[in-house]
Amino acid sequence: MTFTYPRLSRAEVDSEISRIERTLAAGGAAQPFPDGGHHPGAIFPATGIPVPAQRLRDLHETVADALPQASSRKRGDRDRLFDIAVGGALARWFESEGRAGASHPDVWPYLTLVVLPDLAVERFGPDASGRLPHDRYRSGRRNVFQRLYLRSSILGQLLNDPELPLFEDELVGLIDRNLSSDHRLARMVSEQIVALDRSANRRETVRTGFKALQFELRVTDVAAMEDEALRALLGGLFEPSGG
Repeated sequence: MTFTYPRLSRAEVDSEISRIERTLAAGGAAQPFPDGGHHPGAIFPATGIPVPAQRLRDLHETVADALPQASSRKRGDRDRLFDIAVGGALARWFESEGRAGASHPDVWPYLTLVVLPDLAVERFGPDASGRLPHDRYRSGRRNVFQRLYLRSSILGQLLNDPELPLFEDELVGLIDRNLSSDHRLARMVSEQIVALDRSANRRETVRTGFKALQFELRVTDVAAMEDEALRALLGGLFEPSGG
């Protein structure tokens, strides 16, 4: 069965962020479903079957269970493992649930603030002044969970291969550009990136490759190209320039 997922107004989103900040400042914890079920301000689409609150509780349990056990790893390593695990869990959930449920950007603040706030704070907690990074909780591709869902949906198993690490800024470049609308292209670009030598000029090679690709997309219908031809084209665009 395909369900529709709730949303919050911008005012409700800001109110929930402020509420979580006050709770954390008082020594409390961000709790899922603070109202016991759906948020009182939940907005459902006019058509479709609203997702039951219990189904969203199942989503929380699914994502939480996917997280790796706490370890003594460095924060950067822990964040990377968190991102891979959570992104994969969300991608699998909406693959079975129906990707339409995740397609509207305003669904993600609801999931972040009502369904998964404890996990959101684990990944992007308050700063020294007690303020949360609001853009990670609001609508948009910087939302903590939407960005992970998109990355996992587009890059798939590439994110899980320890021999093929993608730098954070390269992932942002790949997902935040319009490349994410063409999953085949995005995956092939990621393959080009991870194949590069991890040298000092690797990031510059990637930046230059993205610029060249953006121009190429204006003049070439890459969607019509065979895989081999597209890989050859990308190989030339992401060719290291040397020292």
